[in-house]
Amino acid sequence: MKVTENKRFLEFNLKDGWRYQEKGSVYGGNNNTEFIRFKFKEFKKQFDLSTLGFNSRTADSLNKNNEKMFSMRQLRVALDSLEKEYSTVKVRSGQDMFNQFHFARLSDSTMEKLITAKSKPDSTLININSIIPDSARENIGQNIFAISSSLKSTAQAMEENLNEKQRTIRKHKIEWHRKIVLSLACLVLFLIGAPLGAIIRKGGLGTPLIFAILFFMLFYFSSTIGEKFAKENTLTPFTGMWLATFFLVPVGVFLTWKAMRDSQLFNKEYYRKVAVFVKRIVGKKVKPES
Repeated sequence: MKVTENKRFLEFNLKDGWRYQEKGSVYGGNNNTEFIRFKFKEFKKQFDLSTLGFNSRTADSLNKNNEKMFSMRQLRVALDSLEKEYSTVKVRSGQDMFNQFHFARLSDSTMEKLITAKSKPDSTLININSIIPDSARENIGQNIFAISSSLKSTAQAMEENLNEKQRTIRKHKIEWHRKIVLSLACLVLFLIGAPLGAIIRKGGLGTPLIFAILFFMLFYFSSTIGEKFAKENTLTPFTGMWLATFFLVPVGVFLTWKAMRDSQLFNKEYYRKVAVFVKRIVGKKVKPES
Protein backbone atom coordinates (compact mmCIF):
# COMPACT_ATOMS: atom_id res chain seq x y z
CA MET A 1 0.00 0.00 0.00
CA LYS A 2 1.46 3.40 -0.96
CA VAL A 3 0.54 6.88 -2.11
CA THR A 4 1.42 7.86 -5.67
CA GLU A 5 4.03 10.52 -6.35
CA ASN A 6 1.45 13.17 -7.20
CA LYS A 7 -0.31 12.50 -3.84
CA ARG A 8 -3.60 11.96 -5.59
CA PHE A 9 -4.16 8.19 -5.35
CA LEU A 10 -3.83 5.59 -2.62
CA GLU A 11 -2.58 2.48 -4.37
CA PHE A 12 -2.98 -1.13 -3.25
CA ASN A 13 -0.92 -3.89 -4.86
CA LEU A 14 -2.84 -7.12 -4.28
CA LYS A 15 -1.68 -10.66 -5.04
CA ASP A 16 -3.37 -14.07 -5.33
CA GLY A 17 -6.98 -13.15 -4.59
CA TRP A 18 -10.49 -12.77 -5.91
CA ARG A 19 -12.41 -9.68 -6.94
CA TYR A 20 -16.12 -9.33 -7.55
CA GLN A 21 -17.89 -7.22 -10.13
CA GLU A 22 -21.59 -6.43 -10.22
CA LYS A 23 -23.27 -7.28 -13.47
CA GLY A 24 -26.40 -5.29 -14.31
CA SER A 25 -29.48 -7.04 -15.59
CA VAL A 26 -30.21 -6.88 -19.31
CA TYR A 27 -33.88 -6.28 -18.66
CA GLY A 28 -34.73 -3.01 -16.95
CA GLY A 29 -37.71 -4.39 -15.07
CA ASN A 30 -35.74 -7.18 -13.38
CA ASN A 31 -34.28 -6.18 -10.01
CA ASN A 32 -32.10 -9.30 -9.65
CA THR A 33 -28.35 -8.60 -9.56
CA GLU A 34 -25.59 -10.93 -10.78
CA PHE A 35 -21.99 -10.92 -9.59
CA ILE A 36 -18.93 -11.98 -11.58
CA ARG A 37 -15.91 -13.36 -9.71
CA PHE A 38 -12.39 -12.95 -11.09
CA LYS A 39 -9.27 -14.62 -9.80
CA PHE A 40 -6.06 -12.66 -10.09
CA LYS A 41 -2.37 -13.16 -9.53
CA GLU A 42 -1.68 -9.45 -9.23
CA PHE A 43 -4.15 -6.59 -9.08
CA LYS A 44 -3.62 -2.88 -8.59
CA LYS A 45 -6.45 -0.91 -6.96
CA GLN A 46 -6.37 2.89 -6.68
CA PHE A 47 -8.49 5.21 -4.50
CA ASP A 48 -8.84 8.85 -5.44
CA LEU A 49 -7.65 11.19 -2.65
CA SER A 50 -8.41 14.48 -4.39
CA THR A 51 -11.63 14.94 -2.41
CA LEU A 52 -9.60 14.90 0.83
CA GLY A 53 -7.27 17.68 -0.26
CA PHE A 54 -7.33 21.21 1.15
CA ASN A 55 -7.82 23.09 -2.11
CA SER A 56 -8.99 26.50 -0.93
CA ARG A 57 -9.81 28.42 2.20
CA THR A 58 -13.39 28.84 3.31
CA ALA A 59 -14.80 32.23 2.44
CA ASP A 60 -15.25 34.55 5.40
CA SER A 61 -18.74 35.47 4.20
CA LEU A 62 -19.86 31.85 4.59
CA ASN A 63 -20.13 32.16 8.39
CA LYS A 64 -20.97 35.83 8.67
CA ASN A 65 -24.50 35.01 9.89
CA ASN A 66 -23.50 32.01 12.01
CA GLU A 67 -23.96 33.01 15.64
CA LYS A 68 -21.57 30.26 16.79
CA MET A 69 -18.68 32.15 15.18
CA PHE A 70 -19.43 35.46 16.93
CA SER A 71 -17.61 36.87 19.91
CA MET A 72 -19.54 38.14 22.91
CA ARG A 73 -19.26 41.72 21.70
CA GLN A 74 -20.55 40.74 18.26
CA LEU A 75 -23.38 38.78 19.84
CA ARG A 76 -24.45 41.82 21.89
CA VAL A 77 -24.47 44.00 18.78
CA ALA A 78 -26.39 41.39 16.80
CA LEU A 79 -28.93 40.92 19.61
CA ASP A 80 -29.55 44.64 19.82
CA SER A 81 -30.19 44.81 16.06
CA LEU A 82 -32.38 41.70 16.04
CA GLU A 83 -34.55 42.89 18.93
CA LYS A 84 -35.06 46.30 17.28
CA GLU A 85 -35.93 44.59 14.02
CA TYR A 86 -38.39 42.28 15.81
CA SER A 87 -40.15 45.23 17.47
CA THR A 88 -40.36 47.11 14.15
CA VAL A 89 -41.75 44.09 12.29
CA LYS A 90 -44.27 43.41 15.06
CA VAL A 91 -45.63 46.98 14.96
CA ARG A 92 -45.67 47.06 11.17
CA SER A 93 -47.45 43.69 11.02
CA GLY A 94 -50.24 44.99 13.25
CA GLN A 95 -50.62 48.09 11.11
CA ASP A 96 -50.67 46.05 7.91
CA MET A 97 -53.35 43.79 9.32
CA PHE A 98 -55.50 46.74 10.38
CA ASN A 99 -55.12 48.46 6.99
CA GLN A 100 -56.67 45.45 5.27
CA PHE A 101 -59.99 46.39 6.86
CA HIS A 102 -61.36 48.93 4.38
CA PHE A 103 -64.10 50.06 6.73
CA ALA A 104 -61.46 51.29 9.20
CA ARG A 105 -60.87 54.33 6.97
CA LEU A 106 -64.55 55.05 6.32
CA SER A 107 -67.43 56.35 8.39
CA ASP A 108 -69.83 53.50 9.10
CA SER A 109 -73.33 54.89 8.69
CA THR A 110 -74.91 51.57 9.66
CA MET A 111 -73.06 51.49 12.96
CA GLU A 112 -74.06 55.10 13.59
CA LYS A 113 -77.69 54.13 13.10
CA LEU A 114 -77.34 51.27 15.56
CA ILE A 115 -75.67 53.50 18.15
CA THR A 116 -78.36 56.15 17.69
CA ALA A 117 -81.10 53.55 18.05
CA LYS A 118 -79.55 52.09 21.20
CA SER A 119 -79.19 55.51 22.76
CA LYS A 120 -82.95 56.05 22.67
CA PRO A 121 -84.54 54.89 25.94
CA ASP A 122 -87.64 53.40 24.33
CA SER A 123 -85.93 51.84 21.31
CA THR A 124 -85.64 48.13 20.62
CA LEU A 125 -82.56 46.33 19.38
CA ILE A 126 -82.22 46.64 15.60
CA ASN A 127 -81.13 43.58 13.65
CA ILE A 128 -78.39 44.42 11.16
CA ASN A 129 -80.01 42.17 8.55
CA SER A 130 -83.00 44.49 8.56
CA ILE A 131 -80.76 47.36 7.43
CA ILE A 132 -78.92 45.48 4.64
CA PRO A 133 -80.99 44.92 1.46
CA ASP A 134 -81.73 41.34 0.46
CA SER A 135 -79.96 41.76 -2.88
CA ALA A 136 -76.68 42.72 -1.20
CA ARG A 137 -76.55 40.07 1.52
CA GLU A 138 -75.09 37.33 -0.69
CA ASN A 139 -72.35 39.58 -2.06
CA ILE A 140 -71.55 40.82 1.43
CA GLY A 141 -71.24 37.24 2.68
CA GLN A 142 -68.88 36.31 -0.15
CA ASN A 143 -66.76 39.39 0.46
CA ILE A 144 -66.59 38.64 4.17
CA PHE A 145 -65.46 35.08 3.47
CA ALA A 146 -62.79 36.23 1.00
CA ILE A 147 -61.47 38.90 3.38
CA SER A 148 -61.46 36.45 6.28
CA SER A 149 -59.48 33.87 4.28
CA SER A 150 -56.98 36.53 3.21
CA LEU A 151 -56.60 37.78 6.77
CA LYS A 152 -56.08 34.24 8.05
CA SER A 153 -53.31 33.57 5.53
CA THR A 154 -51.68 36.91 6.27
CA ALA A 155 -51.86 36.33 10.02
CA GLN A 156 -50.28 32.87 9.70
CA ALA A 157 -47.46 34.25 7.54
CA MET A 158 -46.82 37.09 10.00
CA GLU A 159 -46.88 34.69 12.94
CA GLU A 160 -44.34 32.41 11.25
CA ASN A 161 -42.13 35.40 10.44
CA LEU A 162 -42.22 36.63 14.04
CA ASN A 163 -41.59 33.13 15.40
CA GLU A 164 -38.57 32.76 13.15
CA LYS A 165 -37.15 36.07 14.36
CA GLN A 166 -37.74 35.03 17.98
CA ARG A 167 -35.97 31.73 17.25
CA THR A 168 -32.98 33.62 15.85
CA ILE A 169 -32.87 35.86 18.93
CA ARG A 170 -32.97 32.81 21.21
CA LYS A 171 -30.07 31.19 19.30
CA HIS A 172 -27.94 34.30 19.76
CA LYS A 173 -28.77 34.46 23.47
CA ILE A 174 -27.95 30.77 23.85
CA GLU A 175 -24.54 31.27 22.26
CA TRP A 176 -23.87 34.29 24.47
CA HIS A 177 -24.59 32.29 27.62
CA ARG A 178 -22.72 29.25 26.28
CA LYS A 179 -19.42 31.13 26.20
CA ILE A 180 -19.73 31.92 29.91
CA VAL A 181 -21.14 28.54 30.94
CA LEU A 182 -18.38 26.54 29.24
CA SER A 183 -15.74 28.78 30.83
CA LEU A 184 -17.18 28.22 34.29
CA ALA A 185 -17.70 24.50 33.67
CA CYS A 186 -14.02 23.86 34.43
CA LEU A 187 -14.37 25.55 37.81
CA VAL A 188 -17.65 23.77 38.57
CA LEU A 189 -16.21 20.33 37.75
CA PHE A 190 -13.06 21.18 39.72
CA LEU A 191 -15.29 22.13 42.65
CA ILE A 192 -16.67 18.58 42.49
CA GLY A 193 -13.48 16.71 41.59
CA ALA A 194 -11.20 18.18 44.24
CA PRO A 195 -13.32 17.22 47.26
CA LEU A 196 -14.06 13.84 45.66
CA GLY A 197 -10.32 13.16 45.53
CA ALA A 198 -10.03 14.12 49.19
CA ILE A 199 -13.01 12.05 50.33
CA ILE A 200 -12.29 8.89 48.30
CA ARG A 201 -9.01 7.69 49.78
CA LYS A 202 -9.24 4.03 48.81
CA GLY A 203 -10.11 2.11 45.69
CA GLY A 204 -7.20 3.17 43.49
CA LEU A 205 -8.09 4.80 40.16
CA GLY A 206 -11.34 2.93 39.50
CA THR A 207 -13.65 4.46 42.08
CA PRO A 208 -12.72 8.13 41.46
CA LEU A 209 -12.92 7.52 37.70
CA ILE A 210 -16.44 6.12 37.99
CA PHE A 211 -17.64 9.12 40.00
CA ALA A 212 -15.90 11.52 37.61
CA ILE A 213 -17.67 9.94 34.62
CA LEU A 214 -21.01 10.04 36.43
CA PHE A 215 -20.74 13.74 37.25
CA PHE A 216 -19.51 14.56 33.74
CA MET A 217 -22.48 12.70 32.24
CA LEU A 218 -24.80 14.59 34.59
CA PHE A 219 -23.27 17.87 33.44
CA TYR A 220 -23.43 16.92 29.75
CA PHE A 221 -27.02 15.62 29.74
CA SER A 222 -28.40 18.46 31.87
CA SER A 223 -26.70 21.09 29.68
CA THR A 224 -27.95 19.37 26.50
CA ILE A 225 -31.52 19.12 27.82
CA GLY A 226 -31.44 22.74 29.00
CA GLU A 227 -30.21 23.93 25.60
CA LYS A 228 -32.94 21.95 23.83
CA PHE A 229 -35.64 23.42 26.08
CA ALA A 230 -34.22 26.90 25.49
CA LYS A 231 -34.33 26.44 21.69
CA GLU A 232 -37.94 25.23 21.91
CA ASN A 233 -38.83 28.23 24.11
CA THR A 234 -39.85 25.93 26.96
CA LEU A 235 -37.22 27.60 29.14
CA THR A 236 -35.58 30.97 28.83
CA PRO A 237 -32.05 30.96 27.34
CA PHE A 238 -30.63 31.92 30.73
CA THR A 239 -32.38 29.10 32.61
CA GLY A 240 -31.70 26.50 29.94
CA MET A 241 -28.00 27.20 29.54
CA TRP A 242 -27.34 27.53 33.27
CA LEU A 243 -29.38 24.44 34.20
CA ALA A 244 -26.31 22.19 34.61
CA THR A 245 -24.56 24.81 36.74
CA PHE A 246 -27.62 25.15 38.98
CA PHE A 247 -27.52 21.39 39.58
CA LEU A 248 -23.80 20.88 40.09
CA VAL A 249 -22.77 23.94 42.13
CA PRO A 250 -24.81 22.84 45.20
CA VAL A 251 -23.32 19.35 44.81
CA GLY A 252 -19.81 20.82 44.69
CA VAL A 253 -20.46 22.97 47.75
CA PHE A 254 -21.84 19.97 49.64
CA LEU A 255 -18.82 17.81 48.73
CA THR A 256 -16.41 20.61 49.68
CA TRP A 257 -18.13 20.95 53.07
CA LYS A 258 -17.92 17.19 53.59
CA ALA A 259 -14.23 17.13 52.63
CA MET A 260 -13.43 19.95 55.07
CA ARG A 261 -15.11 17.98 57.87
CA ASP A 262 -13.18 14.81 56.98
CA SER A 263 -16.41 13.04 56.01
CA GLN A 264 -16.68 9.30 55.41
CA LEU A 265 -19.23 9.79 52.66
CA PHE A 266 -17.75 7.16 50.33
CA ASN A 267 -16.16 4.91 52.94
CA LYS A 268 -17.49 1.35 52.63
CA GLU A 269 -16.44 0.45 56.14
CA TYR A 270 -18.48 3.31 57.56
CA TYR A 271 -21.67 2.14 55.83
CA ARG A 272 -20.96 -1.44 56.80
CA LYS A 273 -20.74 -0.42 60.46
CA VAL A 274 -23.95 1.56 60.13
CA ALA A 275 -25.72 -1.46 58.58
CA VAL A 276 -24.52 -3.74 61.36
CA PHE A 277 -25.66 -1.24 63.99
CA VAL A 278 -29.11 -0.94 62.39
CA LYS A 279 -29.51 -4.72 62.19
CA ARG A 280 -28.56 -5.03 65.84
CA ILE A 281 -31.15 -2.44 66.88
CA VAL A 282 -33.85 -4.02 64.69
CA GLY A 283 -32.98 -7.51 66.00
CA LYS A 284 -33.50 -6.43 69.59
CA LYS A 285 -36.94 -4.96 68.84
CA VAL A 286 -38.21 -8.03 66.97
CA LYS A 287 -39.46 -10.68 69.41
CA PRO A 288 -38.75 -14.33 68.58
CA GLU A 289 -41.79 -16.34 67.54
CA SER A 290 -43.02 -18.96 70.06
